Amino acid sequence: MLGMRNENLVGRWDTGPYDFGAMESSWLCLRPDGTGWSACANVGGGSVGQLTWSCPTDDEVEIRYFWSASGHWAPGEPPALVEVEDEGPDDTAVRTRYTVTLDTPPLAEVPMTTLHLADAVEFAHDFALATRDVDDADPAAGDHG
Repeated sequence: MLGMRNENLVGRWDTGPYDFGAMESSWLCLRPDGTGWSACANVGGGSVGQLTWSCPTDDEVEIRYFWSASGHWAPGEPPALVEVEDEGPDDTAVRTRYTVTLDTPPLAEVPMTTLHLADAVEFAHDFALATRDVDDADPAAGDHG
């Protein structure tokens, strides 16, 4: 994928600290090589998508999905998709403005590095940084890349 990548976006981002009153949780994983995944889970099931990402401008991120699946999850952080009901190619693209700030989410006691998106990804605008140490772990069942 053409375009630059901002190393401040690399990591696994989690809506957990912002999920006060929410019925679902979402995750966004952006790897240094421009690949990643996103997921959303609730009591009824969830979805996962594999993606590529880049920064076309200093304050925009472009996320392009190439595969997605929905089904049922096993508990965990993030949960693992264990029963796939539907899967296939995905050509969804999201280009949105972003900021990375230090913020104290409603469910946190201390400030956290937070990714704020102008347009929602996995139904969320605010993701707290869970870890910068991003490996090849993916909540999707199997390798679909």
